[in-house]
Amino acid sequence: MKDKPRRFVKLFQPRFAPLIQSGAKRQTIRPIPKVLPEAGDIVDCRQWSGLPYRSKQIRLGEFEVEEVGTVFLNERAYELHLHGRIFISLKRCDMARDFAQADGFDSFDDMLEWFIGNHGLPFGGILIKWRPL
Repeated sequence: MKDKPRRFVKLFQPRFAPLIQSGAKRQTIRPIPKVLPEAGDIVDCRQWSGLPYRSKQIRLGEFEVEEVGTVFLNERAYELHLHGRIFISLKRCDMARDFAQADGFDSFDDMLEWFIGNHGLPFGGILIKWRPL
């Protein structure tokens, strides 16, 4: 176990702020960073108060990183690698809906639409799950 947890600041769009604060959003999917968070680290969720880089940041909450895995999204499904196990779910399954809702979306199609507009598909990145401190 590490002596001191590392802190990872993650910025979120305004649409996700109330979901993070209420606890409805319990994870985030991000492009693969140079330094990967690990279980026990701190994720510091924030949003800009106005224009990005020209305004202050508003803290939405601090959480303990519970799990980190890799995730791949395409138009039909998601593939998640977590704890040496692989989970694959087609977008029409309840598992895909639950996965999307934990990330703050209404449905898997809603999540795919957001990723198409912000990152494009197919998308490969990391999944960071958190819990309250």
